[in-house]
Amino acid sequence: EVYLDNWDKQQFIEWVQLLTEQGYIKEIKAYQGAEQPPEALALHFVPFKQGMLYVGNSEKLPEEQVSLVQRLADTFAVAYARYEDFTRLEEAKKQVESAFTELKATQSQLIQSEKLASLGELTAGIAHEIQNPLNFVNNFSELSLELAEELKDEIKKPEFDRSLVEDLANDLTQNQQKINHHGKRAASIVTGMLQHARTSTGKKELTELNALADECLRLAYHGLRAKDKDFNAAMKTDLDEAVGSVSVIPQDIGRVLLNLITNAFHAVTEKQKENGEGAQAYQPMVVVSTRRRGDSVILSVKDNGNGIPAPVLDKIFQPFFTTKPTGQGTGLGLSIAYDIVTKGHGGELKVETKEGVGTEFIVQLPG
Repeated sequence: EVYLDNWDKQQFIEWVQLLTEQGYIKEIKAYQGAEQPPEALALHFVPFKQGMLYVGNSEKLPEEQVSLVQRLADTFAVAYARYEDFTRLEEAKKQVESAFTELKATQSQLIQSEKLASLGELTAGIAHEIQNPLNFVNNFSELSLELAEELKDEIKKPEFDRSLVEDLANDLTQNQQKINHHGKRAASIVTGMLQHARTSTGKKELTELNALADECLRLAYHGLRAKDKDFNAAMKTDLDEAVGSVSVIPQDIGRVLLNLITNAFHAVTEKQKENGEGAQAYQPMVVVSTRRRGDSVILSVKDNGNGIPAPVLDKIFQPFFTTKPTGQGTGLGLSIAYDIVTKGHGGELKVETKEGVGTEFIVQLPG
């Protein structure tokens, strides 16, 4: 509906002054269309959804011109609605971008948390692993001190037993060889710790996969033993010598292996707890194996746990998905492992499982 109102000259002048004061009009002459204001003005107010359009004329507009103004108002209403939609979309876009930035920051923090958790288990495993060679070094050192004292006492005698002196010297030599051997073993463990703990450079280098797999198996085992004194499981390796050295990012592949092996140990431990202490027939077992297959190498981590239920099998590589109790996992371990293998190394990470029988994770890398 169009509303009509009539102004006299004074009303028009007051209106123009108000618009000028508010800054809506810069040139009065251009606004009123002549040197002098009109003696009278017919105002046509045409409402639309978001407001009102008004047209002033010296006399009432004919019906066809009013209809044209009405169509103009309708068109403006549509255009303004599109503008409002665009404004809302822009605001929604900003909110989505902000949420995405926060999500990426949170994801980075969780990934770092996952790496730190992995490093914690690694450190615990190394502490146990290094204890054995250090114990040997300490024991043989103490024994060597006793032999040295005995040797000193013997050679002080005017007539010492030459045969005894030779035996003592031989024993000392053997002890020193053993100390040297176990000292080197401790040094290699520390070197391995630094290799695993340092930030990945992202650069591939020739790596003995069999040695890396064996080391990760022992570190994962001792890491869990450090946290749970009751934890115990058989572990076995089946390493193909033909695998040799492969170009990989050692820290990243080590992280993948540690994650898969630790998960395997958790799986067999869970099954053992469900079976109870009296279930002697069940023997938890984790097997790590390697194979060369043409231009590829295969790393396998197999357990005889409960297997993965079918409803969750398709979700295990999704970020933040976990079947562990709250607080015991970020749900990023397998997701990170999958990205490392597929995106970082152009390989494949597959899983074969059977409920009640066990699970095998298979890593295939270009060889």
